[in-house]
Amino acid sequence: MPALKHALARPLRAITWGGIAVGVLLAVVLAVMLANDYQRRLEAAQRQSRAMAVGTERLLAMELRNLERAMSGIAADAAQLFRSVPAQAPALLDASIDGVLGRHAELHSIVVLDTYGRALTAGKGDLQLPLWTDPQRRGQGSALYLGPPQQVIDGSWVVPLALPMAGDRWLLARLRCEELQRIVSGLDVGAHGLVSISDRDGAMLARVPDPQATVGHRYLLPGRDLLGRAAVVELGSIPGAVDGIPRISTISTLQHSPLAVQVGLADQDVLAPWWPYLQAAVAIVLAYIGVLLVLLYAVRRSTRSHQSMAEELRTGSAELALANQVGRVCTWHVDEDAAQLHWSPLAREIFDIPADSLPLSDFFTRVHREDSERLQRAFEQSFAGDAVLDEEFRLVLPGGQVRWVAARGQRVEVADRQRRMIGALTDQTERYRAREQMSRAERRFRLLFDRNPAPFWVFDPSSLRFLEVNEAAVEQYGYSREEFLQMSILDIRPRGGWDEVMGAIARARVDGLPESTVRMHRRRDGSEFEVRAHLSMLDFDGRAACLVLAEDVSERLAYERDLAYRARHNPDTGLLTVRALTEQLDAQEGAYTIAYVQLRGLQLVADTLGREIGDAVLQSMALRLGGLGARFGTLAFQPAEDFVLAIGGEHTAQRALDDLLQIVSAPMRGKDSLHQFEPRIGVAVHAVGDGHSAEQVIGMAAQAAHAARAEGNVVAWFDTAVTTRLADRLRLAARIHAAIDNEFQLYFQPIRHASDGSPAALEALLRWPQADGSFIPPSEFIQLCEDTGLILALGRWVIRAAAQAQRRLVDAGWGELSIAVNVSAVQFFNSDLVAEFTRAQKEFGLARGALHVELTESSLMRKPAQAMQTMQRLHEQGICVSLDDFGTGYSSMSYLQHLPLDILKIDRSFVADVETNPRNASICRALLSLGHSMGLTIIAEGVETPGQLNWLAAHGCDQVQGYLLGRPAPLEKIIDSLDEVVV
Repeated sequence: MPALKHALARPLRAITWGGIAVGVLLAVVLAVMLANDYQRRLEAAQRQSRAMAVGTERLLAMELRNLERAMSGIAADAAQLFRSVPAQAPALLDASIDGVLGRHAELHSIVVLDTYGRALTAGKGDLQLPLWTDPQRRGQGSALYLGPPQQVIDGSWVVPLALPMAGDRWLLARLRCEELQRIVSGLDVGAHGLVSISDRDGAMLARVPDPQATVGHRYLLPGRDLLGRAAVVELGSIPGAVDGIPRISTISTLQHSPLAVQVGLADQDVLAPWWPYLQAAVAIVLAYIGVLLVLLYAVRRSTRSHQSMAEELRTGSAELALANQVGRVCTWHVDEDAAQLHWSPLAREIFDIPADSLPLSDFFTRVHREDSERLQRAFEQSFAGDAVLDEEFRLVLPGGQVRWVAARGQRVEVADRQRRMIGALTDQTERYRAREQMSRAERRFRLLFDRNPAPFWVFDPSSLRFLEVNEAAVEQYGYSREEFLQMSILDIRPRGGWDEVMGAIARARVDGLPESTVRMHRRRDGSEFEVRAHLSMLDFDGRAACLVLAEDVSERLAYERDLAYRARHNPDTGLLTVRALTEQLDAQEGAYTIAYVQLRGLQLVADTLGREIGDAVLQSMALRLGGLGARFGTLAFQPAEDFVLAIGGEHTAQRALDDLLQIVSAPMRGKDSLHQFEPRIGVAVHAVGDGHSAEQVIGMAAQAAHAARAEGNVVAWFDTAVTTRLADRLRLAARIHAAIDNEFQLYFQPIRHASDGSPAALEALLRWPQADGSFIPPSEFIQLCEDTGLILALGRWVIRAAAQAQRRLVDAGWGELSIAVNVSAVQFFNSDLVAEFTRAQKEFGLARGALHVELTESSLMRKPAQAMQTMQRLHEQGICVSLDDFGTGYSSMSYLQHLPLDILKIDRSFVADVETNPRNASICRALLSLGHSMGLTIIAEGVETPGQLNWLAAHGCDQVQGYLLGRPAPLEKIIDSLDEVVV
């Protein structure tokens, strides 16, 4: 008995330790699976945040590049306007900017600023501009500066974008932060994730979600040192700077802009699906422990009843052996009374029948009604005779589940010659289900294959013959299914592509299937189209075959080619863009010559006569120049009036320039009229090895063209002097802007009565003294002021300074002396001259007639009607008008008689040698007679000798002016010398 107990205890110990080992193994496996799943979720979240950060960064970079291109276009137009028509430039730019703002709702405003941030066009300036336009606020390879966010009147936030312009001006665009918010708003980052865009200072420009209204505020954000260069940094799980929520974050920075995109997926959102797995794993372990305890309890009980079960084990040994031999097969038997059906314990598990036996009649009630009668008849025949029972039927379990069962049995003789029917039951459910799934899969495949809208076919890679095609292929190629099955894949390819097909098949046998490529296919009607073929190997009816999806990509590729063409060509002319030309020139090796052609007046045709006529003239000019480009090199168009001709090194540049000059100088016929343009051509040469890029050479040619315009030439070749002159001119313009209020001075030259030499008036003359005691001549800066528009500010300063000097004359006792002020034609026609003089007189309390205006005859003849109107208003305010340099201009006597003039000034060229030169004497007598006949006061300029003074006094000249009577000097010296009598 102790030996029996010891033998019975061994299985119990084995089960106990085995159960513990299996439990530990199960726990370890579940822990590893959970740890791996946890890590994979974190890694997937990191990849997802990286992908969204990179995608958002690219959208943001594209948006900023588009804005920079648009701003560059506006800046170029603005610079041109300020050079050509500086007075009208702000108004013209306002109209152009309004159009741009109408097309770009994302922009709050666009303003042209001076170097101090003051607005030159309509809109609000930014006095902080000099503080934030430093290199750290500009990305690599970009000229665009990004300023700190600003809050506008309506409470929304904008990002200022500054682009430097010529003449120390800036183009400032304010980008709405709502546009940045729109870029990041479409990303799915979960309930607690975020997407944000921030700048170098940590200012939040966009954030989704944003319940804290963080836009415009600064935070201590990570990755600030990465801004200004392209970088993607995975930060892992870090707490949010705003709300402290841990997120798996990625920062992506822009190369061309100092901005950062941060995408974070909240840890709680990422791990939310993982916690149920953890709970399920814990439940499984606990359930296993419970089952193990129950099993140990049952085993313990079973060991105690081992003796009582020994007989049953010996009786069922044969059944167990048969079941083990067949594999998952339960045994059964029916005794001679044919009343009770007995089966092995495995049947209870398979068929969910708790009892070890069941009345045979009850068992047949559990058989599916469609199989019950057949099974009963077969059983009775086998039980009555020696026939073998071999049937498959369906058994309905108590829960309603149906299982397929295979029953096999035979009658045998047992003890005491009793008959017993024994056999085996096999669960065939899985096999039937697999067969059904295979049938369904085949039906689905046929459905997907036949009804797929994309052309599919299967072909034999050995013979290349079609084995099957779907209906979409029949419709696409025009062959019937029967015709397809008689053909090979070579029949749908052009003859020139057969070798490529055979080569691809041969390579596929060695290296596997190639990647999908685009090939030409041919329909039954002979038309060809582009197809991207996707291939996959499969087993088709027991042999290797290739499944092909033929994607028609003709339209998409045509669209892509059209996009590529539009990206490199100007849509109005069909010519290359300057950017495309630079890429083409940089890609080739060799020397070339650039001719930069400015055709002023080309855009004016469209602006005045309409877009249709303007486009026709532009296309006609492009056609003319295009033929020249085809002969000598390559032609590009720079909107709106410039063409760039690249002359190949194998051609004679001078011959090409001669033909070019002949073409652009010839009148261009419009719809109903001829148009003559004013060409300016700049030429620059690129030699092999000089280290200049095509963009730099084109820029040199453009500088030469500007120099040609400034110097009044048609053609100018680039040299270093051109750059020097333009740079000096720009530096001088910058100096003028700063010198208006504190460097310029007024000198005064007396005008005296010719009869007695007494003072009659003073003429104000502008001087610009330098630190070394020298003076910059007015001839060097007056024209520059007119070209840049600075003449308006300078003219206002001169008027005010002259009025202040008149006030000092009054205080010194010389209030009867008026001061004459020279007025530029640009100032005369582009400012409210009357208001400026009136304002100056009121400010210093001057009497009517205290100030005079001096105008040149040539300036008045530019716009006679406007000149007459302005002069009439000056008269109404008591301001006399003098006509300077009379006789040297156009001298339209018919028009001159209607001008409201007060004084005529005879030019010094006629006064020279008047007492000895009969020709000059005749001209002066005629001018004196003409002026007196019109009731005007006559002043002779340039009087330098007593002989000239005596002759003029003898012939009735009213007043005289010149070095003989007094040189220009500061007002204090002039006042001291007024009492002197000139003999």
